Parts: sequence; structure tokens; C-alpha cells
Amino acid sequence: MKKNEHVFGVCSGYTSDGHGVVKIDGFPLFVKGMMNKESGELVVTLVKKNYGFARLLKLDKVNEERVSPACPIAKQCGGCQLQHMSYKEQLAFKKQKVQDVIERIAKLDVQVEDVLGMAQPDHYRNKGQIPVGVVKGQVVTGFYRINSNTIIDTDNCGIQSEKINAVLQTMRSLFKKYGNAGVFRHLLIKHAFVTGEVMVVWIVRQKKFAHREEMVQELVQRMPEIKSVVLNLNTREDNVILGKQEEVLYGESFITDEINGLKFHISAKSFYQVNPVQTKVLYGKALEFCNLKGNETVIDLYCGVGTISMFLAQKAGKVIGIEIVEQAVRDARENAALNGLDNVEFVCSDAAAYAKKMSEQGGRADVVVVDPPRKGCDQVTLDSIVQMAPERLVYVSCDPATLARDLRILEGKGYRVEVVQPVDMFPGTHHVETVVLLSHKKADSYIHIDVEFGEGEGKIPVDSIAKRAEAYKPKEKVTYKMIKEYIEAKYGFKVHTAYIAEVKRNLGLPMYDAPNAVEELKQPRKHPTPEKVEAIKDALRYFAVI
Repeated sequence: MKKNEHVFGVCSGYTSDGHGVVKIDGFPLFVKGMMNKESGELVVTLVKKNYGFARLLKLDKVNEERVSPACPIAKQCGGCQLQHMSYKEQLAFKKQKVQDVIERIAKLDVQVEDVLGMAQPDHYRNKGQIPVGVVKGQVVTGFYRINSNTIIDTDNCGIQSEKINAVLQTMRSLFKKYGNAGVFRHLLIKHAFVTGEVMVVWIVRQKKFAHREEMVQELVQRMPEIKSVVLNLNTREDNVILGKQEEVLYGESFITDEINGLKFHISAKSFYQVNPVQTKVLYGKALEFCNLKGNETVIDLYCGVGTISMFLAQKAGKVIGIEIVEQAVRDARENAALNGLDNVEFVCSDAAAYAKKMSEQGGRADVVVVDPPRKGCDQVTLDSIVQMAPERLVYVSCDPATLARDLRILEGKGYRVEVVQPVDMFPGTHHVETVVLLSHKKADSYIHIDVEFGEGEGKIPVDSIAKRAEAYKPKEKVTYKMIKEYIEAKYGFKVHTAYIAEVKRNLGLPMYDAPNAVEELKQPRKHPTPEKVEAIKDALRYFAVI
């Protein structure tokens, strides 16, 4: 198969990103915008060793769940990938996405539950982050074109709240009136769904500029629901959105919102789930899985600003939230005080270090909740959780692949996966959140044996048995396949066996289990990029090879 070759194919499924998969004589082509069971003419755009990419030219057979994207810039903007699918098909895709990794990576025979979707899967985002520019003297606002820094000009987004769109439209009119858009880098707009309060953050290149005060006054007069206007100074030349310096131009430095009866202060830099409707569903399901009766101790690892912790504190005896980001911990403590919760404590610590210390000190928890970043939990954290032996473990994940990897480890260490429940937090996109309930495995039956340890006839010499057991203890063989699967799941790219062998050689490790890779090292070839070297080293550390 060659680039620019025209082929005819039938789509047999989806990639994890929602691209259609078409196999031509067993060779998979990934086709953006093609749906399952559709057939049509394609042109090959890129060919790799084991897969390729193609562009859809003409459909011969159309999936009945195909719809016309509601957004006029859907094909240019990279924000939403699934607008050509009906919402029913989106939910089916996301369920299968989770099911695939549960079977392929976790190696579990568990049926994934239907995805909990939204009744109204549009205008759900409570935060808008909008770049601002001037092109040929004209103000442009909107979103970046896919793989580009070019702004697609728009004043409306179908997944942002209507209020955020209204604020954006007002700001565009002010830019045109006062002619100072060139000072602005981004607009950050936050909308509290329950209270209706709005925060507008001006991310600018300089603090003082023409008509600053007039713009603030006119903005809040035209939109009285705006309770906070904050100026954020960012003079950096990279892609970091927010700078370090802030100045409140109007109102307070925060707005207030509510979820499930809990109040939260939201500042310019504080994290807050962007879909408040589904946040209640996701965290409500986590609370249900915890099955709290009122006297349990719960540990919430990677607690962020404490949203889950405070959900749990309404039902638990005590909750301890662990988070490494200092500002998030300060926000969590402030929000707990705001809600009068005195049975929740927040500790600023690395999750793995805290869990390890607690397990070594014999600490116990009835329930452990983890909500890790995309990379999942590390081995130390998982081992420490197992050592604490909670009756129930609730895992909230934003990445199905790393979730599946961790579930496989936990299943091998005494836990059983009971329920896998996906939740659609981001309709229109390929992202999916998942909450999983695990329980501690119990023995099916017991036998009673009388054993007498010590020295002498009829007794079992403990010391000699322990020494022999340690001497003959087998070590798990870490294969190249395991390393490659780990890297693909965590980092999203593949590495060649020869690259792994090269890194092992440079570290002084044996390479006898990959003779072909060793032979390849003797030939002139490309070397792994620094990114892939670090990924390989991370995998070697993960499997305790180094």
C-alpha cells in the first residue's frame, strides 16, 4: 500500500480517538470521520509499518446514526471529534472504548455498564478559554485550528454555556469599540450554573492599556451577572495560558457555585470540573460505590480541590484528602470551611508517598478513593493501597487505558472488579470518565490445621524455611512486550524493541531475551528520541528493573 493510493473499504470499528478502522487485506487504515459499518472510497495519506491513515472521499453506504454536525466549524476546530455521530452512537462508542481496554489490557471478563449520558448534551461547559487576536485589522476570537496556532473566528460554541457565549459576544463588541484587542491574549470565562455568577479573566500582555476602566464599567453594566473581573498578566512567549500576576478589576477574586448542596469558591486559577451536571452524576456514583454507613474512614488520593472528599464527608465518619498541589489544598480547606465540614482533613503530599507511609505505619482505611491524573497510579501507590487492605476501593479515571493497566495489577493483588461504570462528561468528544468499584477478595472456604513451630522433633523450623523460601523465590520475568504495552497505554505511542534494548544496554542491563533487537543494534539506525528514552526508563522503573 502506498501514499495517495485510492482504495475501497468497509469500516469495522473505531480507534480510541473515534477514527474509523478500515482493513485492506488485513492492513488497518484509520479514517477520520468514518463510522462503523460504513463503506466508501478512501485515499491513503500516510503509511506506517503496521498501520496507516486515509481520508474519506465518498461514502457508498452510510450509517443510520450519522448526523450533520451542529457546529459550522466542526471540521476545522479540534475541540469536538464526534459531532458526525448521533449521541446514541457516541455513547455506544465510549462504552466499547472502555470494554476494549478492560478485555485487552486488564484481561478481565467484566461487562462494562452502559454509559451514563446527558439528557441535553450541549452547552454543558462552565468554562471558556478563548484566544484573542487581530488579523488584518479585524478582531478575531474563537478556537485554534487543528495542529495550528491560527484562530478560527467565531463568537459561539455549542458546548460552552449560553452565558459564556453571550459574554464573548459582548467582549467582541467592546474590542471593536475601543480598539485594544491587540493587548489581549485570551479570555477566560467561568460560569457558575447554580448561582448564575460569572467571572471574566482578561489575560493580557501589559497591565495598563487604553480604555481599561471604561471597558470594565461598560462590561458589568451590560451584564450584571458578572461578579468578578480579573486581569492576568502573561508576558511569556510559550503556550502557557495564565501568568503569575493578577489584579482584581471588579468585584471579588472568586465566584461561588454549588454542587449537590455543597458550595465552592472558584478563582481564576482554581480547578473545577467543567461539566457540573455530570460531575454530580460521576461523584454521586463514586459515593454510591463507597456504600458509607456513617462511621467509616475514607482516604481520597489525588483529591484536587476536595470535591469528591466533600461529597464523601456528607456520609462518612472521617475523610482524609491527599493532594500534592499546594494551591489546590488551600482551596480544598477553604471550601470545607465554607460548608462547615469538620470531618474532612486535607494533606499536602504526594499520593504515593502518603499511601506508602500510612501502610508502613499500619494505617488502615475502610474505603480508599483514587482519582489520579491521566497517567494513572504508580506502582508504589497501588502496593500501598493493597497493604492498607480497604474493604472497598473506588477508582475514578479519565483514561481508560491506564485504568485497565491498574485494574490488572489490583486484580492480581487480592481485589476483584465488581462494577465498571463509564460517565459521559464531555459529549461531542472522544473522552470518557469511568468509575470502578473493587472489593477485597474473600476466601471461598477454610480448613483448620494445627502447626507447631520451633526446634525439635515434630516441629517446623521457621528460620530455615524462611531462608530457603527467600533463596528460591522466583522473580517475575519482565518481557519486552510488557514494556511496550505499558508505554503505549501510558504515553500513547509505540517503541521499537531495539530502542528498549539500546536503553537497557546503556544502563548496563542484559539483553539476552531480545536477540533480534541486539542484532539490529549492530546496524546503522535511528536512535530513540529523548521522549522515548524517558518513557522506556519509566517503564523499567515501573517493573522494578532499575
